[in-house]
Amino acid sequence: MIGAAIEAANGLTGLRAPLLDPQEVMSLYAEDQFIHMVPSLDFEQQKRFRQGTQASEMIEYFAKNFGAKTI
Repeated sequence: MIGAAIEAANGLTGLRAPLLDPQEVMSLYAEDQFIHMVPSLDFEQQKRFRQGTQASEMIEYFAKNFGAKTI
């Protein structure tokens, strides 16, 4: 279901030609479910929220090993 929702969002935003009917896919979700798929742009709040979790460790690992190199 998540993959279908991502594909539908790509179709709705015009990033790709939709493989599925975006409106039909989104209709399978209740309004209170959709909010869980919308990313938060408040990175500091997300970092505090996930502090001490396995998700936080993974994010730090990716940032350290795959992030942009700065001088």
